[in-house]
Amino acid sequence: MQSQALRTSAQAAVSGPAAVIPALGPTSGSNGLRIRALLNLPATWWQRSRFRTELRADLRENPELLRDIGIGVHEAQAEASRFFWEAVNLQRR
Repeated sequence: MQSQALRTSAQAAVSGPAAVIPALGPTSGSNGLRIRALLNLPATWWQRSRFRTELRADLRENPELLRDIGIGVHEAQAEASRFFWEAVNLQRR
């Protein structure tokens, strides 16, 4: 009975971070993959931040270039206003 209560509380503790960082989920593979995903996280965030900074610059200077590649101005503005930890949702039409 007591071991079952410990098991359910341990599962609840694992489900919290897994919602924020998918690499920490219980079925994500070996520990090496999880550690690698955590170590790569700052680089991913930096890439997203750079992308959104460049997107804001393109919106100011050359919005017609975005339209040429199939990205609407409103979609680009919505993407540029997102936080660095949010995944990129920008899609070409």
